[in-house]
Amino acid sequence: MESNSDQTTPAMSDVTATAGINNVTIENLTELREVLADLVFVGNPLGAATEIDQLREKTVHQISDYLIPRVSNLGAPLLAVIGGSTGSGKSTLVNSLIREQVSIAGAVRPTTRTPVLAFNPIDQPFFESDRVLPELARIVGSGIPITGDSSRNDALLMKPHESVPQGLAILDAPDIDSVSDDNRALAGQLLNAADLWIFVTTANRYADALPWELLTDAGVRDITVCVVLNRVPPGAEHDIVPDLRRLLAEKNLDPALLHVFNETQLNDQKLLPPEQVEPLSAWLNSLAEDSTKRQELAAQTLAGALRRTTADVGELLAELQDQEKQLDDLRHLTTERFSQAQERINAALNDGSLLRGEILARWQDFVGAGELLRGIEGAIGRVRDRVGAFFSGRPPATHRVEQAIESGLHTVFIAEITKACHDVDRSWKNTPLGKELRDQLATPRPPKDLDEQAAESVRLWQKDILEMIRAEGAGKRKTARLAAFGVNGVAVILMVVVFASTAGLTGIEIGIAGGSAVVGQKLLEAIFGEDAVRRMATRARKMLDSRAEALTGQTMELYSAEIDHAAQPETAQTLSRVTDALNGKEAKK
Repeated sequence: MESNSDQTTPAMSDVTATAGINNVTIENLTELREVLADLVFVGNPLGAATEIDQLREKTVHQISDYLIPRVSNLGAPLLAVIGGSTGSGKSTLVNSLIREQVSIAGAVRPTTRTPVLAFNPIDQPFFESDRVLPELARIVGSGIPITGDSSRNDALLMKPHESVPQGLAILDAPDIDSVSDDNRALAGQLLNAADLWIFVTTANRYADALPWELLTDAGVRDITVCVVLNRVPPGAEHDIVPDLRRLLAEKNLDPALLHVFNETQLNDQKLLPPEQVEPLSAWLNSLAEDSTKRQELAAQTLAGALRRTTADVGELLAELQDQEKQLDDLRHLTTERFSQAQERINAALNDGSLLRGEILARWQDFVGAGELLRGIEGAIGRVRDRVGAFFSGRPPATHRVEQAIESGLHTVFIAEITKACHDVDRSWKNTPLGKELRDQLATPRPPKDLDEQAAESVRLWQKDILEMIRAEGAGKRKTARLAAFGVNGVAVILMVVVFASTAGLTGIEIGIAGGSAVVGQKLLEAIFGEDAVRRMATRARKMLDSRAEALTGQTMELYSAEIDHAAQPETAQTLSRVTDALNGKEAKK
């Protein structure tokens, strides 16, 4: 290659203003890169990256490695990446173009692990910074060996050389079919960062599937691709070349840029004969010398890269929107099932069933109505006699009634919340996204301390009632009546009044629960007044509903927090807005 480094003005002087730089596009691309870097698709964090994750990572690299640097300076030196399959002769070609060993070539595969970047010394400022390929560390000259286990694929080996024409850099990339996953990924990243490709293949591998996947993508992106058909046996070109030209034309690649190298003996420096690489070298020199051609080629590649990136972002956005829809479905399903649990708790509180069994028995003992089981006649009179005992200063024990109420509420809360957890778990397990999220949930479900939480909720409700009764009985007359039989006794009576709906009770239960509650209500009215009792009962029930809803919501939070953690509605909105901007007028200036 001939150097044009005798030019007195470096390519960096082609200021960005003359290239029609679009600051809005740079801002959009920068925002897009940041959003994509934080974008997360639900999946197994310990498993291999999914296709959509690979597309996200590729798009982030495309923006950082190529789009922002090239939009920022259309006149910057072109980056020509030498790509191809294992053993195709990439490194030998790079060395032969420069006429010196700058990249290791050999029989051990993979040979090129650390990418080698050759450029004219005048252009070094363009490549020593992180303007291009910012994630790769810069190592100047022969700072590290690039063969054996000490090779790195997270660095860029810098090789300034006078033989490289100013305005053009050549990068020797790892094999696209390397046995190393990291090398293959790096090869793809470098090709996506290129302004043009020099793609090396051989006579016996030119039709391989993997290279054509990359070449097809290059055609879609409108990248300039110069294909080097290497090691062609004498005479074989008559059959191979026409077929290869046809394939290139079908993929929107220029067949005129095909260069054919026949099998030949390398010289003592392991370089190809100068006359064999001369046509390719002359084309690269002519391109480097013509700033207008360079900018036209860069603009063409940039436009194609922008189109492809916005298409890729559109695919990522569609995937994210689908994920958001699935998350919304899971959220609706979860909320609906726990709302149903709350409704069932409310139903148990409304239908009078809590006054069956233990609570009813303890209440009967409390008001002295045990004989009601032997006959309803006269029972109310006996209950009234018992109520009179309250006013005569003989308060009954309340602790067993309180315990029975606490146990009854506790049982209802635990049963309904546990059923809701089991149902939600089963529903999540039956959807792909739900199954992934379910595996990340805290265990067990319901939580171990649900018993304690439920008991605490009931105790807090009972405390709410005691505080309400004390507030309502603040007057001297009321205080005296409360003192006669205790705040706890009044609280127990109010709790029973709250539960004493006869809905769901039948036969003798109606008389027992209903009659007992009537007596309790009359007692409360004698202390506080009819309107106050009605207000207190309503308020007590609302406080109980609030405690139950808080307990249910606390358990539901185990699920909704995982959904909220995975949801990214703002990211979806930003991707949509930035993509529209890049597809709009500002991106096409």
